[in-house]
Amino acid sequence: MGPEAANPGRLIRKTPSPDGLLIAYEWTDAKGASRAIDLPVSRSELEASELALGFSVEELRTFLAGAEAGIRKEMGLSALEIARKVVARISDPERCRVDANPESDFKIVLRTGSGGRAGSETEIERVLAAYRRRWEASRKTVCDRLHARLKEYAGDHGMEVTPHGIAVDYKRLVRDSATRLRPIAEEFRRKFGPTKKALLEALYSFVQSIPYRRTPPVEGGRYTAGVSVPLRVLADDQADCDSKAVLFAALWLNLCGHRTILIRVPEHMLVGVAFPFPEGATIDIRSTRYLLLELSCPQATAPGVISQYSADALLSQRYKYRIVS
Repeated sequence: MGPEAANPGRLIRKTPSPDGLLIAYEWTDAKGASRAIDLPVSRSELEASELALGFSVEELRTFLAGAEAGIRKEMGLSALEIARKVVARISDPERCRVDANPESDFKIVLRTGSGGRAGSETEIERVLAAYRRRWEASRKTVCDRLHARLKEYAGDHGMEVTPHGIAVDYKRLVRDSATRLRPIAEEFRRKFGPTKKALLEALYSFVQSIPYRRTPPVEGGRYTAGVSVPLRVLADDQADCDSKAVLFAALWLNLCGHRTILIRVPEHMLVGVAFPFPEGATIDIRSTRYLLLELSCPQATAPGVISQYSADALLSQRYKYRIVS
């Protein structure tokens, strides 16, 4: 879900700097007030943050093949070892020889010294059938360990393995991004401080004003589950609801110590901030009241104003949340 929001009065100017860009943003908040801020986007930090999130399909395929081959070797369940055990059990190792296949860790070369003799083809088929049964039986044991290795690999790339596939680890992404965004957050504090309320209104209106663009699951050959890192959002000045939520949460983590959550409703994401004396829509989770922030809207709104779609989803309990600070 995402509106194609109009952004009247929004302007950006990008000026090259020694390590990236200095971007001047101008926008209008929900009260009609004009706001402006200049933010540095470091090229090295942008590149590092993008490398830290996701992977290409080929990188994942290479990892899985290597991990499975390693696990099988550790457990004595390689293709070569399984085949040799089968031959030793049901055939004559001197007549039926097994060698490694140089082209694949998951294939074997089976030769028989009884070529032309009656029954040699039947013997080979019998050995191959037994080998296939042993190979299939080994899959459960290997897959359990491979799943654990995949979880580690995903975690090292800012992702997590869920029952529905590989998704972004939002907590890790927000916290890692908060470190990278600290200079930007301090510029918001300098420009719009000193009160938390003033900071919340300024930061919220800024992120909300960023034009909406749906991020595909794979972009530039890299799988990121449809999320752009915060520095990319700032550099491109466009993002979907997930990416804008992460940007806001990462910046807010630098500006306020109050708990922050990301709330997923079907095809959409909101942010909740534990804020003193909240005005507007809230949600209570684990004895904490959160002010709701909708960062992708057709027009500028105040904190605590959410769409009917989001309100209905929350009321019907069709949501999940993740504490990120």
